[in-house]
Amino acid sequence: MLTQKHENPMSVRSKNALSQALLKLMMYKPFNEIAISDVTGRAGLSRQTFYTNFQKKDDILVYLLHGLFQRYLDKLTAARPVPENLLIDYFLFWGDSRDFLSLLFRQDLGYLFQNCNRAFFIEDTDVLNDLFTCEPWQLPYIKASLAGVTYELLYMWITRDQGLTVDVLSGLTRNLLGGKLFGN
Repeated sequence: MLTQKHENPMSVRSKNALSQALLKLMMYKPFNEIAISDVTGRAGLSRQTFYTNFQKKDDILVYLLHGLFQRYLDKLTAARPVPENLLIDYFLFWGDSRDFLSLLFRQDLGYLFQNCNRAFFIEDTDVLNDLFTCEPWQLPYIKASLAGVTYELLYMWITRDQGLTVDVLSGLTRNLLGGKLFGN
């Protein structure tokens, strides 16, 4: 998912135009009612251009999510955070994309984010693997736990908008993962 490769600049421009067109349409029309011709018409591109770059509308959103996860990975790689700050960095990063995620969640497309989030955490990336001091067999379980809890808490945070700060949310996550919320 998070491999960088050189893409044709024309293809990147077309993908970006189709992405922006779809997002604008989703602001006032349900995703399942948006036709590919609506997207291409708004983007000023042909159906052939759409099918050269994507197979279906969902692929546009996955393309955008992959780009965001790549930016997040690049940020983590540059910062090399300590484990205690991983969750704060995560919620800060995705909080900046709150409008996009809210749009996905409102349209029952959260599963696209959830799939990308799972792939991000489960992938064998050095930046994540290096954060944890554990036995090798424990790492996949830790990462799977992070994938699940981060998605569910992010979903609740964005869809319920109760005014929680990133610090409160990441503290709750750390307490949950540390078993501190389960009593004695």
